[in-house]
Amino acid sequence: MHDDDVRETPPAVVGAVSIGTAPLPFLAVYAVLFILHGTISPAHPPDITSTQTGELIAGIVAAVVFVVLATTLWLFLNGRYRWPFVVGQLVVLVTTAWFLVDDTAGGVAVSALVCATSLVALVLGFAPGSWRHVRRPVPALVGRAFREDVRSGEEATPAEV
Repeated sequence: MHDDDVRETPPAVVGAVSIGTAPLPFLAVYAVLFILHGTISPAHPPDITSTQTGELIAGIVAAVVFVVLATTLWLFLNGRYRWPFVVGQLVVLVTTAWFLVDDTAGGVAVSALVCATSLVALVLGFAPGSWRHVRRPVPALVGRAFREDVRSGEEATPAEV
């Protein structure tokens, strides 16, 4: 268990978590929409499945994914765990990339936006400040990629890299 010490959250973590919230509003809207289509206000024909029950299940899945992604953001921001955040962002990245490839899966603009935000969140999630935030040593390769001297935690000069 980690000590609950008070420390400043690195900008890379704040950026990763901030941009990692991009899918949450969409998931919330889809959850409400599909739960309503599956219960109170059925759509004829159903939007994404062939049955009213399928719409309800899709809404419940969207609500669960919303809660899971929000929890992973919280865990990373608190410095507890980064891997749930990474896995969640990878799932979002792969799913939205699939939506970009599949013409029948929805809007290209929203998929491209969420795909880009999850990619940026992943890059920031592996920045040196993110490694230190979860109390892990910064790998030398990561330090070089971000032009940072891993030993001191300071930014490296171009001659040192």
